[in-house]
Amino acid sequence: MASVLLHLRELPLATKAVMALTSVLSLGTMAARWQTDGDWSAQWESDPARFVQLRAGLVTRYPWTLATTTFVEPNILLLLYGLCMLATVGRFLEQQWGTRGYLQFLLVLGTVPAVVALLALGLLSLVKGDNEILYTAAVGGLAGVLSGFTVGLKQLAPDYTVKVFRGALGFRVNDLPGLYTLVFPIVFTLLGQLGGVLLVNLGFFVAFVFLRFYRRSGNVLGDRSAAFAFCSFFPEFAQPVVRRISDVVYRAAVACGAITSEEGYVQQNVGMESLDVRVEGPAQFADLEEVVAEDQRDGALAEEEAERRRALATKALDMRLAGADQ
Repeated sequence: MASVLLHLRELPLATKAVMALTSVLSLGTMAARWQTDGDWSAQWESDPARFVQLRAGLVTRYPWTLATTTFVEPNILLLLYGLCMLATVGRFLEQQWGTRGYLQFLLVLGTVPAVVALLALGLLSLVKGDNEILYTAAVGGLAGVLSGFTVGLKQLAPDYTVKVFRGALGFRVNDLPGLYTLVFPIVFTLLGQLGGVLLVNLGFFVAFVFLRFYRRSGNVLGDRSAAFAFCSFFPEFAQPVVRRISDVVYRAAVACGAITSEEGYVQQNVGMESLDVRVEGPAQFADLEEVVAEDQRDGALAEEEAERRRALATKALDMRLAGADQ
């Protein structure tokens, strides 16, 4: 017990705040429901959680639930699991990214999947011609955040091996996102929580897009390394097919201006200036060859920087787990 309290005291500020907020909202919701018995999936009009938990049909009445729903986990087992993950994985991510970067990641994972899930439920309601699902399917909890955590771990330490049950069972962090998105949708389906199923998958995808293309680490925007490509989340036999499909989506996103091309990525991260060739004759081709060589060197530098960050994260994770064992 003393070691647990010591661990909690040593948690970074943002991790403490998120755990406290989640505990207060979740336990408060459980207590309110316990005092008022009922089938809350059907009797949503009298569900105390409607004031903090997002439902598509009530979002205009309670718009603040877009901000609070991520921290409402009304299932006690899922709450305990979520708090453990926040105290371990969340702590590790905050130490690697800093408080600001960690909170930015939480903000993205807490809002974007919830909004997309609302749109998906609205579309499902339209297709089925049943508006009841807009009120009975609650969207919330830590499912999307924890799914995104697995993506963050893969980016930072993909080759690290996690051992559980005193080393009897082990798996690579690289495989963790796939395991999570395979197991937890089944869990939420058995619990009858459609919102949880949506958040697990949306959290994974949103986290990948954000870390791959938008998150800034120092002067580097995103992580375009091959080790963090979308196909790397899949088994080797499926990677060629996934790579072809993801390439099509990537080119479409570049064409729409949603993300930058590989050339733009190098220019943004390495600070290359736009090419303006004014020389005629053989000197022109010499300049072009020099620019191509420089571009290749810059791409290699960006790749090396990503690998260096992974090595440091793996070392930090080793030290953290060693300290926990002691």
